[in-house]
This record gives sequence, structure tokens and C-alpha cells, in this order.
Amino acid sequence: MIAMVIMGIVTAAVYTTFVSTQRQAYTQEDVIEVQQNLRAGLDFMAKDIRMAEFLTPSDQTALVNAPSQMLVDSNSDGDYEDTDERPLLSFVSVTSLRSYGRIETASASGTNLAIDLALGSMQKFATGDNVRVFRSTTLSTVTSILSVDSVSGSQVVLSGGASSAGDIQDGDLLVMLPPGAADGDFPLQIDYQLIDSSSGDPNMNELQRRVVDMDGNVVEGFQLIASNISGLDLTYLDDGGNGTSTLDDIVAVQITITGQTDASETGRDNYSGVKTRTLSTTVKIHNGVVL
Repeated sequence: MIAMVIMGIVTAAVYTTFVSTQRQAYTQEDVIEVQQNLRAGLDFMAKDIRMAEFLTPSDQTALVNAPSQMLVDSNSDGDYEDTDERPLLSFVSVTSLRSYGRIETASASGTNLAIDLALGSMQKFATGDNVRVFRSTTLSTVTSILSVDSVSGSQVVLSGGASSAGDIQDGDLLVMLPPGAADGDFPLQIDYQLIDSSSGDPNMNELQRRVVDMDGNVVEGFQLIASNISGLDLTYLDDGGNGTSTLDDIVAVQITITGQTDASETGRDNYSGVKTRTLSTTVKIHNGVVL
């Protein structure tokens, strides 16, 4: 009898330990997923913000819409479903991609255009990419949009465009453009928004990104960047490190993004409650980048 009692106590202790360990394992997996989502969202936004105002007209500010929060319960009704409660973060750049290279020489190759890029400049081009030549000194276009025919070392050959060879100067930039861009799309506007996730929890949101031209025509529709987002706060800084809301004065953006585990899983076995994580970074806008 005593042996059975002792065995029962031991079994109960082992089971309790097992349940506790399993709960911690589930929780750790959920937290890791949240952290990975936050890092992905923060990294994507940071790279885009660094490229804001790249090769754009001199009278164009880097940011178009600069909300301090991307979730605003303006009428205090417990949700973010009204039209003004999910403001867009919007900024402009010559491209929504981050591949460009400084041109050293350009020459006609039959009907094609052969461009030699400076070693050490960004050279992430591949066959089929859409590209265009821009002049950084005048912030203007030099060619129409052309397609990459081939890449060999630091030389990029473009389909057609041979007649433009004489217009290109040493120091011009070859810039990759998104597939949906047209010749008149200069510059482009990049929008970020938070939308409600399918979980039904108002604290579970998806961070999405799209690209439009300056007339609002969609070049790339909204695409998912990160999920499980419960908050995204933005602080804009001037060149003295002070907060500012004046678009002309913004030179850096402090991003604070918060995520949480799924609160809709409260009925799941071994559920240990909602866990939140927050990441923050300050990103300088590299206005007028010149290689």
C-alpha cells in the first residue's frame, strides 16, 4: 500500500514536470516566431527607409506620410477599423529595390547597350531585370527602362538601348526597378500599413508593403512583410537628434515594433499566456546617395 502511494506521488511529480517542460517548449516556439517576425519587419523597413529620397527630385521630401503610430484607436471603441485608425507610412525613392551600380563606361554592342560598372559598387543584377540609367548630379533620367540581357563580371548588357550609349556619362547610376514600373513612374512611393490578421484579435496585425507611382497607380500590390504585430511606433528626428513632425527636417526615423504570441490559443493544452516582445532601432535616411 505504501509502495503504491509512493509510486503515485512519483508519477504525479513526473507528469507535472513533463507538462511544465512541454508548456515551456510551446511557449519558446511561439516567442521565437514572434521575434523572427519582428526582426523581419524591422529589417525590411530599415532598408527601405535608408533608401528614401534616393535620386528623387530636389523639391521632394523623403517622407510623404509620417504617422507617429500605425495603430490609432481614435474613437476609443476598442478596435482599429475606422478609416483613419490605420495610417500609412509613406516615403519616396527612385526604386523600391536596393540594387544599383556606378557606371564607368557605356558602349553600343550591336543593338544592345553594354555597361561597365565600377568594382566595389552594388552589382546585384541578373538576366531579365528591369533597369534604368539615372544621373545623380541632376537627379534626372538618362535612358528609358531597359531589360538586362546578360551579366558577365562587372559588365551588364541591356537589350536594345544602343542609341543611348553616347548620353551616358562616367558616374551615372544603373538602378534596378520593380517589374511593374513604367517610364513615367519617377519617383516611386513605398507604403507600409498594418492590417487586421485573420485571428480576430485586434492586437494581432500584419505588416504589409506596396509600391505606387506618384499618381497613386499600383506598381506592386500590398505584400506581407511580418505578422503577429501588436504595435508600431515611429519617432522622426532632425539633424540635431530632436523629434520633429516637419517633413523637410526629418533625417532619421526611430522604429519601435512590438509583437505578441497568439491570444486566441488560450484554450490550447499547455498554453502559458500571451508573451510580448519589442525591438527598436534608429535608421538614418541616406538622402542623395552617391557611390
